[in-house]
Amino acid sequence: MYLGGRFAWLLRSSTLRLALILSALFAAGMAVAVYVAISIGSGVFERRVDTTLQALMRASDLSGGRGDTFGVILRAPDDLDDLPRPFERTAARGGGTVDLGQDFRQSDTWRLLVGVDEQGAPIIAAVPLEDAEEALELLEGVLWSTVAAVIVLTLAVGAVTGVIAQRRLQRINGTLTALATGDLGARTGMTRAKDDLGDMARQLDVTADELERLVAQTRHLSASLAHDLRTPLARLRSRLEMLPDSEERGAALEDAERMSGIFDTIMRVARIEAAQGTEGFENVDLGPLIKDIAETFEPVIEDAGKTMSLSVAQAATVFADRQMLIQAVANLIQNAIRHGGDHIVLVAQDQAIGVSDNGQGVDPENFAEVIKPMVRLDAARQTEGTGLGLALVRAVADRHGAQLVLSQHAPEGLSVTLNFTNL
Repeated sequence: MYLGGRFAWLLRSSTLRLALILSALFAAGMAVAVYVAISIGSGVFERRVDTTLQALMRASDLSGGRGDTFGVILRAPDDLDDLPRPFERTAARGGGTVDLGQDFRQSDTWRLLVGVDEQGAPIIAAVPLEDAEEALELLEGVLWSTVAAVIVLTLAVGAVTGVIAQRRLQRINGTLTALATGDLGARTGMTRAKDDLGDMARQLDVTADELERLVAQTRHLSASLAHDLRTPLARLRSRLEMLPDSEERGAALEDAERMSGIFDTIMRVARIEAAQGTEGFENVDLGPLIKDIAETFEPVIEDAGKTMSLSVAQAATVFADRQMLIQAVANLIQNAIRHGGDHIVLVAQDQAIGVSDNGQGVDPENFAEVIKPMVRLDAARQTEGTGLGLALVRAVADRHGAQLVLSQHAPEGLSVTLNFTNL
C-alpha cells in the first residue's frame, strides 16, 4: 500500500505518459525499420546470388558431364540422384533456397537456380549460403542488439525527462495548494529553468508576491481601521455613560459595546491571519481541552436557557496553539447560543474538535458563505451577531492547516468542527 500510494502519481502524470508514448513510438519505428532493412537486405542478397548463378550457367558447357566443384554444383536437371531430396523438389519449382536441416558439403543452406548453359541445354546451378547466412545473422544480431539498446536508452531518457517534468509540475501544484490554504509565503523557487515550465513557475512566484503584498496591505488596513476607531468609540462610550439614565442611553451603550466587539474581533482575525510559523504551538490533548471549555461555558449556556453535553471519543493529541483553539470553540459556542436550538454538544473525537446544536441549521448550499467575514444569512439577521464568529474560526483552522468542516447535525441543526486529520 505504501509503495502504491508513493508512486500513484506516476499513473496520473500526463508528462510521463507523453514521454513514454513518444519513446515507445520511436522504439517501434526503429524496430520496424530494422526488420524492413533486414528483409530487403536478404532479398537483395538472394537476387545478387541468382545473378551470379545465371552468369555461371551461361558460361558453362556440360557436354562433357558435370561441372561440380566442392563449393558449386553444376549439372543437368535429371542428374540429381546423389543429392539430398530437397534439391530435387527445389529444382522442380524452378529454383529457390534449399534448407537441408543438416550439413551437406559443410553447408545446410544452398541457393539453387534452373537455367540453360552456353549450348542452350538445361542446367541447374547451386552454391552454398553458409558463409553468407552467417554474415547476415551476424548483421541481424548487431542491428537488433543496437535497436534494443536504443529502445532501452530512449525509454530511459523519456522516463527520466517525464519524471523531471512531473516533479516540476508537482512543485508548481504544491505552491498553488499552499497558497490556496493560506500560506502566502509559498514559492516555487524555480529560477534557473529557461523553458515554458520555468516561465510558468516564475510568473506564479511574481503573482504570489503581489498577492502577498495586497493581502498584507488589506489586513493591515483592516487592523489599522479597527484600532484607530476604537479610541473615538471609547470616548463616545465614556460620554454616554456620563448621561442621565434613560432608555436611549442604554440602547446607545449597547450599540457602542457591539461596535467595540466587532472591532476587537476584526483585530483578532487579522492577528491570527498575519501570524506565521509555530511559535506558541504545543501538544494539546483535545479530550481534556474540551472538558475544560465545557466547565467554563456551562454556566453561560445554562443562563441562556439551554442545555449542554459532551461527546468525547478517542480524542487525539494535536500540535496547536491552545489559546487559539479555546477562542475558536468559544466562538462556536456563542454562535450556537445565538442561532442554535436548546441543546449544545461539545465534541472531541479522534483528531477533530467542534460544536453541534439542534437548531434550524444551515442549508448546505450556504456553508461556503457563512464562513466569510461579515456574512449573515437572512434567518440570522433577527438575532444578535456580527458575522465574524465563523470567520475567526476559519482563520484559526487555516493557521493550523486544519480543515473547517460544516455539516448537518441529525436530525436537525448544525455541526462545525476543526479537523486536524491532514496534519
